[in-house]
Amino acid sequence: MADDQVLRALGRALRLEQDGYTFYTQAAERVRDSESKQTLLSLAEDEKMHEAMIVRQLEAMSEDGDYVYLPHVEPVDIDLAADILPPDPEQVEERVSEYTDELQALAAAMEIEVRSYDLYRQAALETESEAGKQMYEWLAAAEMMHFDLLMSNYEALNTRAKWV
Repeated sequence: MADDQVLRALGRALRLEQDGYTFYTQAAERVRDSESKQTLLSLAEDEKMHEAMIVRQLEAMSEDGDYVYLPHVEPVDIDLAADILPPDPEQVEERVSEYTDELQALAAAMEIEVRSYDLYRQAALETESEAGKQMYEWLAAAEMMHFDLLMSNYEALNTRAKWV
């Protein structure tokens, strides 16, 4: 990946993480269920951590022109060919319950995670830097884990009307 592509990818990643943090904190204020509030606030904190990782890489790029290994990032085994599929938006509209706010928040959150995952997956495939690849794969795996958590809660609310 060329330097300008790297900076654009990191800039998009930074915006996605900042937008994710804003979304999760605002959604946590709107939901009624205390478990859902805690889950959303935990996801917001993860987005802050991801933002700090990306800022560190942006700093390294401007100082040294290359990615740096981040000490707390362990290599992960992730299938970069795998897609995360968002739920059908029509399903959210069809299933109206007392948890409508939570369902809408979960659907929107899953879309955020899918966008982040797709960006990190693509960047991991395109970067030639091992340090960059390691970071992008770790971030992609984290976003996939967030998506799975959100989908589990989405399905639980649709079937049992309770967060897991």
